[in-house]
Amino acid sequence: MVRRTMLERAKAIFEFIKKVDEPFPKSKLQKIGLNPETAEKWLELIIYIQRQPRIRLVKTKNTTIIEKTEKGYHVMSREVFMDPTRSYKERFYALQDYLSALITTEKLEKEQK
Repeated sequence: MVRRTMLERAKAIFEFIKKVDEPFPKSKLQKIGLNPETAEKWLELIIYIQRQPRIRLVKTKNTTIIEKTEKGYHVMSREVFMDPTRSYKERFYALQDYLSALITTEKLEKEQK
């Protein structure tokens, strides 16, 4: 059996999730070759990554530059508007704040260049 790379495993998880319309137990990930213990570790890693600031990779001929595209305030606002336990009004205002802060940050970065 050929061992899958981390990227192949992550893609398999997300492809499986896309196909399922309703909540499902993690044991269903056995269909893509992940035992419950491994699935739990992958899901914890995915949740951790989803809570981090977004990044962009800029690849040059010899190196890859990692650039944050969100600051702390962006992450906080994103967490609020993605939180289904919050009211729609609260989520809407957080989304507006997020977009406003993102646009302001991008404008400031363009002015500095």
